[in-house]
Amino acid sequence: MISNPQMGILDSDKMAPAWRLLVIILFLSNGILAQDNFRVFPYLQNPETNAMTILWFSETDTPGQLAYGVMGSTKQSVRKSQPVSAKVLKYSTWEDTSFFSGQAPSAPFRHRVRVKNLEPSTTYAYTVIQRASRFSSTFQTAPLGNAPVRFIVYADSETEPESTGKYAIWTDPNSDTPRKYPIDQTLGYQNNLEVIRSREPDLILIAGDLIQHGGEQRDWDEFWRHNTNRDGKLSVAGNIPVLAAMGNHEYYEGPAMDRYNQPGSERAAGKYLSYFEYPSNHVTYAEQNGRYYSLEYGPATLIVVDFCNNSPSKSSEDTNYYLLGENDKGGGYAPDFGPHSRQYKWLEQQLDKAQKTSLFTFVVFHHAPYSSGPHGPPPGAGKGFDKQSGNATRVLTPLFMHYGVDAVFNGHDEMWERSELSGIEVGSDGSESDHSIQFYDVGIGGDGLRAPIPGLNNSYQQFLVHTDVPEEWQDGILIDGGKHYGHLEVDIVPLNTDTWQAVLKPVYVFPLMGSDGKTYSGYSRRMYDDQITLIRSIK
Repeated sequence: MISNPQMGILDSDKMAPAWRLLVIILFLSNGILAQDNFRVFPYLQNPETNAMTILWFSETDTPGQLAYGVMGSTKQSVRKSQPVSAKVLKYSTWEDTSFFSGQAPSAPFRHRVRVKNLEPSTTYAYTVIQRASRFSSTFQTAPLGNAPVRFIVYADSETEPESTGKYAIWTDPNSDTPRKYPIDQTLGYQNNLEVIRSREPDLILIAGDLIQHGGEQRDWDEFWRHNTNRDGKLSVAGNIPVLAAMGNHEYYEGPAMDRYNQPGSERAAGKYLSYFEYPSNHVTYAEQNGRYYSLEYGPATLIVVDFCNNSPSKSSEDTNYYLLGENDKGGGYAPDFGPHSRQYKWLEQQLDKAQKTSLFTFVVFHHAPYSSGPHGPPPGAGKGFDKQSGNATRVLTPLFMHYGVDAVFNGHDEMWERSELSGIEVGSDGSESDHSIQFYDVGIGGDGLRAPIPGLNNSYQQFLVHTDVPEEWQDGILIDGGKHYGHLEVDIVPLNTDTWQAVLKPVYVFPLMGSDGKTYSGYSRRMYDDQITLIRSIK
């Protein structure tokens, strides 16, 4: 049981008030609601031992003010922001006509303040003033060297205003019969975030598909309504840095616009790049900065890559038959990931560095290499193939094995599946040792809950919620088990002075039903019985 000043007390029997559903529906309905002078409330990016970035978006071009200082101290520093028009975040003509009667809000203004010369592992209080509006929260800098770390990973939240009242297809594992999930996607994602916030992680990682349509501004508005809040104590991204990988939906402008065509796909990617700030990857191809990056955090290195496309287009090496990439002359900058690409060479450099400097190495990207889900078939068109298959990313597995990657986090198939591959790790001194890599599909952030493809065999599969966690029913009420929204919690802690462990815990957010089997009455945090512990020794 964890006591949290933001949430009170949360344990497996914690029940969310039923009235929260009504509040969420009212708050998230129809278009963007007035949020004082903030379009998006302040949130954290790009954490380091001595620095943090605070971003926010305002309705006007008035400069904002950031005040910050060590928690509990009366000494504060003050910085003023320089607003920049975020034209890429404007509503499309289609959105304006369809949802705003021609009166859509104009593009907001982006505010960025990078605070430096901070102390490691230190909690800071900060306040942002934007005209008459005030936002207050806290952040903690990254630790210096090895220190206990908790981070949480999920994928496929795929937010959109239409998520309210939209229920995932929840296939019966015993008969493969489609059913409607007990709660809608808006509430499912919201409950998931409440549990995540209550666990007080150091970082949150999203393995792609944050929004439903990357080019629809309304879908991004929905994402930030979930992840930021007027009350800093209730804001997920306002006190926990959020890192994300690009998914195919970040490149998808939307069915009513240019889909994956250019320049629509790059307009969609531009929205993502405007919202997030990450360490520079220092590649000479400047347009790819922000699409893949690496971050050292305590005893771990987190490497986030963009495998949403590859050349040659429409080949067995491609993960998106609809999108032309950097070498296909499609006008876009989705990076290739094959052995001769810039990203591959950059990735190998980062893996080599991580092997020498970090106890654990984790890689995050969207498309799952090993899956029994809808994107598990090989790349191709027609029956038995998939035009957005993750199989092409298997070309990276030998590289991951060589440099001792501990786990790979993906989404895309929107199930919960763990695969394991074994091979040989080659140490920095040339020594060889047996090694295993865990591959996770954590695509149950707030969408999906999909079933595996009948007859599709993933020979590396070790755990699949759909079949390995039977639903338990009593008097017509689901009391445990089954597929639910959730995430992976990773705790890295020392066992002794020379040995550390990373404990990977699959968490699901179970909806509690009333005695009638229909009325929703709250949720509880539970764990699937597939906890993995990785051990690493300091060399």
